[in-house]
Amino acid sequence: MQTTTVNEKNIGKVVELVYEEKQEFYDELFGKNALKYIKEAFEYDIPPFIKKNCIVLEDQKGVRAVLLYATKAEFRHGYQRWFSVLGLKIIPVGAKMIYIIERILMDFSIDDLYVVSLAGEFKEQLLYRFIKSSRYKKIIVDTLNSDLYERFSFGEEKPIHAKLKRFSKFCDYHTLTGIGWDTHPLVQGRKLILGGVQIDSQLGLHGHSDADVLCHALIDSLLGVTLKKDIGAVFPENDENKGRSSLEMLELVVQTVNKSGFFPSSADCVIISPIKLKDYREKISNRLENVLGCPVSIKFKTGNGVYPESEMKGITAMCVTNVDKV
Repeated sequence: MQTTTVNEKNIGKVVELVYEEKQEFYDELFGKNALKYIKEAFEYDIPPFIKKNCIVLEDQKGVRAVLLYATKAEFRHGYQRWFSVLGLKIIPVGAKMIYIIERILMDFSIDDLYVVSLAGEFKEQLLYRFIKSSRYKKIIVDTLNSDLYERFSFGEEKPIHAKLKRFSKFCDYHTLTGIGWDTHPLVQGRKLILGGVQIDSQLGLHGHSDADVLCHALIDSLLGVTLKKDIGAVFPENDENKGRSSLEMLELVVQTVNKSGFFPSSADCVIISPIKLKDYREKISNRLENVLGCPVSIKFKTGNGVYPESEMKGITAMCVTNVDKV
């Protein structure tokens, strides 16, 4: 997934997500024309609906999340255009909007940032990226649904509107480090899967799932430092997980820890294998980076005749993962 800005192709979906996040509030403010007014405000860059301040998370499926923000200076300069740009038809709505904006301006400083909207399937990932890159002291948000902000350790403040709850958080995070390790025996009659990539080999790894030791080590490195669990607690050896893709399991773990405010920032892996793997390094790294959302480095070792792996007995993976807690 990549971040972009509002453009002609995605503005319809962006407006839809912004509206749906506070639908009850916008319906009261704008009436039946809420979507129309929000889109016009974006088109004319009327605060707080400023196109350059709208971060859009997209992939091949389209828009997956939207974050819209505004600084105090941007709120202060130009919000009167609710009247001048849209004309008389907006006067009742504009009066309400200006009243809300003036209340917002009273409650946060020039070093703070106001998140107007955060919506979409991957809003946690987008909020993490925003906090990590933000140069502002504090984030303030007014919302109908407090669940996400409570999970991200936002503190509740006095609301500015009866339908909204107000939360704030300093733009900080800390980094934790997890370690994971796994070994599986090499056997005949199994596919060899490492990092979600099938390896050309006469031997494969034995295990209940697809026995992808690299994904298993990454899963343990994430679960231990975030949820204080291991892979067996989350994916027991039952019928549901028999033959299951370990890359799919890793993707589920990443989504789960993201929702709790944990985000991988880098992963460093070592694989001890008697089978030559250097030609697969880039493909494996790319596959894992797409799932983890962070850089992944991989080194291959043979064991130099010292470890059992050198005698074609198995493959071992060890991973150290840095995880940012927002």
